[in-house]
Amino acid sequence: NQIIKPYLQPRRVWDLYSNRIVPQWLMPRNYTYLEWLRPISHAWMDEKDHTSVRTPINGYEWPVPIPKDANLILICIEMLNLGLEYVWLDVLCLRQEGGPREDLHVEEWRLDVPTIGKVYQGERVVCYLSGLGRPLTLNEGDLESDRSWFRHAWTLQEVGLWREIARDAPDGPMHAECKDRKYPTELLTRFHKKLQDVCDLESEWLEGALAEMWTQVSTNPVDKIAGLAFLMESKWIPAYSESTSLEHAWTALGHSMDEEARAQFFFLCAEPGDGGEKWRPLWHQVMTKPLLPYWTSKYVGRDETEGDWCNMWCVDGFMRGLAVVKGGD
Repeated sequence: NQIIKPYLQPRRVWDLYSNRIVPQWLMPRNYTYLEWLRPISHAWMDEKDHTSVRTPINGYEWPVPIPKDANLILICIEMLNLGLEYVWLDVLCLRQEGGPREDLHVEEWRLDVPTIGKVYQGERVVCYLSGLGRPLTLNEGDLESDRSWFRHAWTLQEVGLWREIARDAPDGPMHAECKDRKYPTELLTRFHKKLQDVCDLESEWLEGALAEMWTQVSTNPVDKIAGLAFLMESKWIPAYSESTSLEHAWTALGHSMDEEARAQFFFLCAEPGDGGEKWRPLWHQVMTKPLLPYWTSKYVGRDETEGDWCNMWCVDGFMRGLAVVKGGD
């Protein structure tokens, strides 16, 4: 149930020149930067606003869910106009439900879903903020909608290092004039503030990611935890399962995450954990109580035989929170 080498290349990519899905290993090894794989991030639509299409692009292997007013051919042309040759798009490269090989769906997702973060990490990402293949629009209520790109749990690991906003018109939200850090309308100001906050996650790391995850939504509750794996710089990643309980998934991630990330929970959590391991909070605590606004460069390691450990100098006294725990580990 562990992915011991999480920094994997994706199983499939979209070859724009031939307009078909191919195995990643077919990509040439003498590529230039512009020819390298470019991931696409997009908002998801309500059930009533999207449809599933059968397409030769993926060899008719599974129905591809896209907005009713979107067209895969036009998306391909848009990517080609950006000078790209290969892209990664989840609905085409990640096996979806349905199709003649539905038996492969759950098995592939165990590996492919938790390693999606590698596709976006440090890359230039093409973003469709109003839905896949749709022009960028901004209306009242869009930013608060459960379907907003900003509120999608997986978005936190999809922001990449640079972003290219697709389908933005010259008079669109991205080109609104800013004066004295304010835009013409309050809605535009909030839009740009949200965009900047998400883009800053690359530098804010753990504290920023957790704060953002409070308001994020996901189809499956466990997706919030799976979407943090690469942000926590995990050495290995738990395999993905929709049926895993939240606390079980959080414990597995806690065991796998970077030693410095583990230290943030040990030193900066304002209260002991409610579970067996008192040194770290449970998931419901993480999602309701923020970490203290500081930073520590300490480490909390883990040994399969000795358990969790922290080796450091300390003064005589009580560790905040842990001093009042009875029967703690």
